[in-house]
Order: sequence, then structure tokens, then C-alpha cells
Amino acid sequence: MVAGTLTDGKWIGFENGPVFIKNAIAAKSEGPLVLVSFILIAVSCMIYATIRLLGPRLKIPVRKVWPLAERRLSGVGLTTGRNLLTIVIFLIFILIPSLFVAFPAVHALTGGTLGQALTGSGIWQAYWQSLTLSYLLGMVVTLLNIVIGLPMAVLIARERAGKAPSALLDILVNIPMIVPSIALGASLGIFWGNFAFIPEVLLLIFAHLAITYPYFVRSMTAAIERIDMDLEEASRILGARPFAVFRTVILPLTKYSMLSGAIMMFTRSVDETGATLAVYKTLKTAPVLLVDWVASKPPATPMSPLEISLGAGFLVIFSLAILLILRFITRGRGRV
Repeated sequence: MVAGTLTDGKWIGFENGPVFIKNAIAAKSEGPLVLVSFILIAVSCMIYATIRLLGPRLKIPVRKVWPLAERRLSGVGLTTGRNLLTIVIFLIFILIPSLFVAFPAVHALTGGTLGQALTGSGIWQAYWQSLTLSYLLGMVVTLLNIVIGLPMAVLIARERAGKAPSALLDILVNIPMIVPSIALGASLGIFWGNFAFIPEVLLLIFAHLAITYPYFVRSMTAAIERIDMDLEEASRILGARPFAVFRTVILPLTKYSMLSGAIMMFTRSVDETGATLAVYKTLKTAPVLLVDWVASKPPATPMSPLEISLGAGFLVIFSLAILLILRFITRGRGRV
């Protein structure tokens, strides 16, 4: 927790780090912004390094056996109760709260809100523009990640740079994933802010690229590590060049992992808010626009709960539709 809201030129109250950074960005207070962002990044990296160092030393799973306790835990009644409890917890604490904001959108079917939304009148014109921007950013970032992430995954998985350098690269690649996105976004905003000639859309692409890059690299690294090295060696012995080895051995065996990583990157980019808030100036993605609607920021003042719910509902429906289409395409061929 850090000192919070800016009031009459003074920071008062208490807020967590990401909220503090968001308020510092809005107040254009660069000093506290840099300090808190650095602290969040440093602490996150220290925690991750500690886990990496101590993780291999943890004796998991425990080898000791407790026959009586394990027999009772494996009973039919207890197993059934555990499964039911798992489903209830998932519904109450994860699924329903996640989709609750979109449920009231069904009332738009009987009112005029849905018609206004579909015709793009009023505030909905900006909404559809923001939604289009979100999905275009997601597609561009996904393609860029595939191009620049695959070589890094091969480099790490096959230790092409040596064991120690590859291990270091593996750690460094994970940093954007463990650092709070708003702190990472603040860092990106300050860094790229030194290059005033860069268009805003490129700043958004760079921010989303930094956020999503680790997901694809980690997915592909794990997939490549599962491939038997003997297959690659046999291909080389038969005269295949490195690219031919990748095309005929690595790619066929990892294409579904690649698709899984691409889907994860795309959805992560579409719903990214923290880093976008830190770098955007005028271009708003759909999540940022919805944040402004909830906060009743101009030009969205005042906003009714029905309009907010319908906006969130469209985002949920489109995201689910894309996921279902991709699962249908890969059905029977691999898992996503």
C-alpha cells in the first residue's frame, strides 16, 4: 500500500500500487509514478527470482504415504462432494461474477438501447470504433508475436546460446508476465514518451506486444521441449537444413500449441487495460472506454447501467464467439 489520492496538491489516503500509478498518470505526477513503478517491478522480480531459486528445492510431491487418510480421501462420497464443491465455487466466485455485468444487457432487447447500439448512434459510434481497434490490435500483436516469439522459444528450449544464457533469457522473458501491467505500462509510456514522433497506434502495439510476448514464448518453449531431440537429429543426418527441420519436425508437432498460444495472446491483448491506460492519448480500446463509462468520464456522462452492461455484453459475446469458432476449427485435431 502507498499514499493515495491527489487532493489539493497532496497525496492522501492509501491505495494499492496499480491504482496509485493510474492516479499519478492522470495527475501527470511523474516523480511518484516512476518511484512506485520501479518498486513494483523490483519487488515482482525479486519474488519471481526467489521462487525460481527455491522451487526446485521443495520436496513436492511428498513421498511419504498415509494409507488410512488416503483411503478415506479417495472414497466415493468424499470424491463426489469434492467435485460438487469445486463446481459451486467455480460458479459463485469465478464465472457468475465475471459475467454478471453482462446479464442486465438482456433488457436491451425490449427497449431502444439495442437499436441505438446496432445503428451506432450517439455514444455507440465511439464504442464500435474502440471495439474495432481492440480486435485489430489483437490480430496485429498476435502476428508479430508469432514472428518474433518463435525464434526466442527455439533459442531457449534448445539452449542454442548455451545453458546459462538460455536460462537467463527464460527468466527475462517472464518479467512482463509477473510485473503488474499498469507498472509495466507506466514504464513503457515513460520510455516511448521520449520519442514524440512515434504514432500513438504504434505505442499501443508496443505496449500490447510487451504484455503478451511471454505467453506465446512460454507456450512454444514448453511444446518444443517435449519434442524428442532424436527426431531433429535424424532429420539433420538425412541432410535437412535448419529451416527444413523446423518445417518438417518442429512445426507439425507444435502447431496446436502455437494456436493455443496465439489464442491466449489475442484474448490477453483484447482485454488489456492497465498498460493501455498508461500509454494511450486519444485512441481508446474497448476495455478503456468501458472503464470511462463506469467512471462516468466525458463524453460518457451520464451513463446508464443498461448501456454499460450492453457494452460489456457485446465484448463478452464476441470474445466467446471467436473462441468457439477456433475450438470448432481445431476439434478432433488438437486442444486449445
